[in-house]
Amino acid sequence: MKKNGILRNRWFQLILLSASTGLIYQLPYLRYTFYDPMLEAFGYTNIQLGNLMSVYGIGSVICYIIGGILADRMSSKVLLSSGQILTGLAGFWFATFPAYPVALGLSFFWAFSTSLIFWPALVNYVRCLGNDKEQGRLFGLLEGTRGIIATAVGLGIVAAFNAAAGAVAGLKTAILLYAFINIGLGIVTFLVIPGEKKEDAQEAVQTEKRSIVRDFATALKMPAAWLVTIAIFATMTCFICLGYFTPYLTGVMGATAAFAATIGTIRTWGLQIVGGTLGGVFADKIKSSSLTMIFAFIIIAIGFGVMLILPSKPAFVMTATILMFLFGFAIYVNRGVYFATLTEAGVPANLNGIVVGFASAFGFLPDAFMYTVIGGWLDRYPGAKGYQMVFICAIVSAVVGGVASFLIYKNLKKNK
Repeated sequence: MKKNGILRNRWFQLILLSASTGLIYQLPYLRYTFYDPMLEAFGYTNIQLGNLMSVYGIGSVICYIIGGILADRMSSKVLLSSGQILTGLAGFWFATFPAYPVALGLSFFWAFSTSLIFWPALVNYVRCLGNDKEQGRLFGLLEGTRGIIATAVGLGIVAAFNAAAGAVAGLKTAILLYAFINIGLGIVTFLVIPGEKKEDAQEAVQTEKRSIVRDFATALKMPAAWLVTIAIFATMTCFICLGYFTPYLTGVMGATAAFAATIGTIRTWGLQIVGGTLGGVFADKIKSSSLTMIFAFIIIAIGFGVMLILPSKPAFVMTATILMFLFGFAIYVNRGVYFATLTEAGVPANLNGIVVGFASAFGFLPDAFMYTVIGGWLDRYPGAKGYQMVFICAIVSAVVGGVASFLIYKNLKKNK
């Protein structure tokens, strides 16, 4: 890979890809920051808004499975830029606040542009930026820089939202800004990232397909693979529950929309910088990612447990916010290290790739249905009661994830 000139410098390319990764998901996950304005502007119910995320999640599960095949056969340059530009173009339509069926279609389209076209190509390209000894540094910097850029841009867009004449106008401004930014990044990516040649080897492809089928069947029979998947599934469920903290602050505890949007942006991306980075450092210090996850799940369960009994009054808004930062940090710690538990669980090196795909497809399943489930709870049980069910769901998930992590850690101790 050429390294001459600033545009061909791999660290510049990594920063560019970090910005792309941090901002391409802002449109499909817009509800994380602008939940109440979306309800007002689109006129949807909680369950309909949840369905948008469920459709995105279902589409993403399908795309994770087949996206790698496309990434192995097409240029990363084309895939990375195409994913960003297509995501931004769909944002222009979304900014018109379309009818519910159209919004569902756009959500599925975003799964196609982000999870099938963009994400597998990103992983492939970042791996090529360094040798085997540099992979941790490269992906760690990708995650940390992604959070920094997304937080900075997100706060700027929240400021633009606050400056607009009303929540509906502010939301339209936010969507259009994210659309323009993604298209711009897509163009820059196409100009900066060098092209690649994919070799045509049909016989090798056929052999690979047979191997994938056999290895996938083997992974299904491995308790270790299921333990890692359960830990990821539990983490993702807690992460989704965390996303409903913003409407809880405004709709139940009486916080302002501006305060909740700012907190939501810092929570979503700021905690990613700290939690993801420090989680990896801590896991290296104690020499166990599974033990790190056990501690994190304990913090998550306790944090949501306190939220369950905390009075839903304006006087406790700051207490709730501090709690959110605490268990939110723990959730991002788990997101940063859960794939590092594969070795501790006893997954053979030759099955590592197939188990990662297996664990991603099944571990990220909460994206496909939890938003609809929680939206139904909030519609059926208005006010604090609906959110209490969300907190209970997070507590149960943390306990289940903690047990799975303990079994992984037990396997590690046994092997030692």
